[in-house]
Amino acid sequence: MADAFLNRMVFLEVKSIGQSIAEFIFLLVVFILILVACVFTTRFVARQQMQRGRNSNFKPIETYQVAQNRYLQLVQIGTRYFVISVTKDSISLLCELQQDEFELKAEENTGFSKSFKDILSDLRVKVDRHDDEGK
Repeated sequence: MADAFLNRMVFLEVKSIGQSIAEFIFLLVVFILILVACVFTTRFVARQQMQRGRNSNFKPIETYQVAQNRYLQLVQIGTRYFVISVTKDSISLLCELQQDEFELKAEENTGFSKSFKDILSDLRVKVDRHDDEGK
């Protein structure tokens, strides 16, 4: 009788471990699917925003922070240039400028010059160097 009881308990434990592993794998697959959906959604939204920005007559040229939550912006609207004041609660027109009244700087590359892989490898080197110094 005791042997039957022990065999029954071992079987139940194996079944519950198997169920736990199956549930873990299922949750892992669901998690990966959610991450993939997030990546594609983010790319789609970014692509849409870029299309809107390219087809717009409004173009921010330069932004200068005067104080916390207070900015001066040079904005191009069509062929005209305006200086506006941007705060948390309002936007005010300060003046209109002619193109010869300011120096229009060449656009800088706003993207990352390094790939994520390069940044991660640089970080690993720094961490390894820090670990070696501590020994």
